[in-house]
Amino acid sequence: MPETSSKLSPESHKLRHRLEFFLFNNLKRWGKGASKTTLRRGTILLDVLLYHGLRICRSVVAINLELAFPKLSAVERKKIARANYQWFARFCMDVLHMDAWKGRTSEVTTCHNLEILDEALAEKKGALLVSGHFGNWEMIPPALAELGYPVTMYVGRQTNPLTNELQNTARANFGVETIDKGKKATLQMGRALAANKIIAMLIDQNDNKSDLFVSFFGKLASSSKGTAAFHLLRKSPVMLVTCPYVDDHLEIKFERITFELSGEQEKDTRAITQKITFALENIIRQYPEQYFWMHRRWRARPNVDPEPIY
Repeated sequence: MPETSSKLSPESHKLRHRLEFFLFNNLKRWGKGASKTTLRRGTILLDVLLYHGLRICRSVVAINLELAFPKLSAVERKKIARANYQWFARFCMDVLHMDAWKGRTSEVTTCHNLEILDEALAEKKGALLVSGHFGNWEMIPPALAELGYPVTMYVGRQTNPLTNELQNTARANFGVETIDKGKKATLQMGRALAANKIIAMLIDQNDNKSDLFVSFFGKLASSSKGTAAFHLLRKSPVMLVTCPYVDDHLEIKFERITFELSGEQEKDTRAITQKITFALENIIRQYPEQYFWMHRRWRARPNVDPEPIY
């Protein structure tokens, strides 16, 4: 979503947080008990509201799609953009309904090639499970946890501590642990990997604090060094996991990613990050309407390409 700045006082922030929590909590209660028909109607209404009513991030989506798919016609890109809002509305409804899937995630997900994950965990070095804002990424950790896998999510802390706690509690109800970004995160993640747990993280967000840029759809994009750092430090296996919607089902698939290391940390960090970014890009190209194009992915610019995009 578009970045915004707030000039509210601490007191009004607290009021805003309480109001946001009240709204989100009640929407989740509604979603938990909603029928398939109700959710489908809600998806249609939300899609129309976001695309036609509020016109949320439509210019950002158009810019991103033009960067990612320059060879497509304007009509073809517009078709993807329209389908993108339909996907996002469906994803939002599923997030609201997620609590209803506790104990039965296998009814809506199918995990393919789990042997890749099993073989990685057999090495006793933990596992780095990377993904992006694609398909239904929120369903991956709960589905794996309910299959008996020890999953820990590395998540960004929301600006609203109340909704942040609400989301992490919902994840915990499925058996998913969470590690918030912060000073203690590195130590916590290291302990989780030492205990042969799975660390699940998203790798595709704009990172204004990072000086690492790799190609994403042919355009340099800022990227976190976290996955590469833990792989170099602990030799933990790295896998891409994706969860696209296929008709009325969610298909979870794994891809082991291996690297040829040079021994030079900076060079290897870039090579690891680039390879997993390319792997994610390849999957997005198969389902371009199911990626979060509303995010300003190319907002930070490197010195070699400083021209602002948004």
